[in-house]
Amino acid sequence: MQAAQTIAGYADLFSSLQSVQATVQTQIERFQRLMTDIKLAAGAHPDEAGARAVGNAALKLHRAHALLYGAGEASASVTSPQIQTDPASEEVDLQHALGEFSTLLSHSQNTSREVTALLDGVEQEIAQLRSPAN
Repeated sequence: MQAAQTIAGYADLFSSLQSVQATVQTQIERFQRLMTDIKLAAGAHPDEAGARAVGNAALKLHRAHALLYGAGEASASVTSPQIQTDPASEEVDLQHALGEFSTLLSHSQNTSREVTALLDGVEQEIAQLRSPAN
């Protein structure tokens, strides 16, 4: 029974990981599109107000870039625990590894939400720059 629960837990974690991975890929594509949009907006609004708005959007994009591309570096720097050869300690090590994985997954999900908010903000600022009033 416990083995079935553990396997279901693995499936849930890996499903969540795949979801985060797909979201990050979509965010990277969105980020790249917004980089192009911000360059076009900067060229279309060379005045001071336009430059300020473009600058604010660029700062948000910079933060999103740091979160998107820095997350892989942060994950790579996490050291894995030493594998125990004692069969009795396997369950403990597995539970520790699952706990660590869950923590990393939660951190990734939080980062993903923050990136989404930043990209949404950039889209709004670019939309304002494109509006006929500007």
